[in-house]
Amino acid sequence: MLETTKKERSDIVATLVTAGVVGAIALVVSVIRWLETFTLDGVSVAVPFAGVPADFAPADGLPVTTVRVTEGEVVAEGVNALSTVSLGASIILGAAVWIAVIALFGALGLRFLRGRFFDPSNPRLLDAAAWTMLGGALAVYFLETLGRNGVLAAAGLADFLPSSWAVTASFVPVWIAAMVIGLISVAFRRGIRLQRDTEGLV
Repeated sequence: MLETTKKERSDIVATLVTAGVVGAIALVVSVIRWLETFTLDGVSVAVPFAGVPADFAPADGLPVTTVRVTEGEVVAEGVNALSTVSLGASIILGAAVWIAVIALFGALGLRFLRGRFFDPSNPRLLDAAAWTMLGGALAVYFLETLGRNGVLAAAGLADFLPSSWAVTASFVPVWIAAMVIGLISVAFRRGIRLQRDTEGLV
C-alpha cells in the first residue's frame, strides 16, 4: 500500500467535495426538469427544429424580425400514458445514473485517500462507472425519444421528425467519456500486474 502525500490528500479531498456538490446539482436540475416537463398547461418537451422561420419582437413597440428557430418547447395535453411515464422515468433514471457514477468515483477517491492506488477493486469500480454511463445514457435516450414522440403526436405533429443528430448530440460526450473510463480501467489493470511482477522480484 502506498502512502499518500499531503498534496495528494488535498487533491483527493477537493475532488470528493466537488463530487458531493455535483451530486446535489444533479438532484436540483432533475427537480427543475420535472417541473418544466409536467406543467399545468400539459406535458412539455424540448424539440430541435431545422431553422424554422418565426416572427420575433424583442420588446413592445419594436419592429418584428424574422428569426430561425433551432429549438423550441412543444406543450401538449392528452399525451398517452406510455409517453408520459417514459418522460418521467427518463428524468428519474438520468438523476440516478449520475448519482451512481458520482458515488462510484467517490468510493474510488476514498480508496486513493487510503493509499490503495493499485488495488484490484479499482478497475471494477471504473468498469461499473463506464457501463452505468453507457447503459444509462442509452436508456435515457430511448425513454426521451418515446416520450417526445408522444408529445409531438398529441400536439398534432406526429409526422414531424426531429433531426437525429440534434437529438443524439447531447449524449455523445457521455458515451465518449464512458469509453475513456473503460480505457483507464485497462491501464489500471496493467499497472496492477506490473506492481505484482515488481513485488515478486524483490
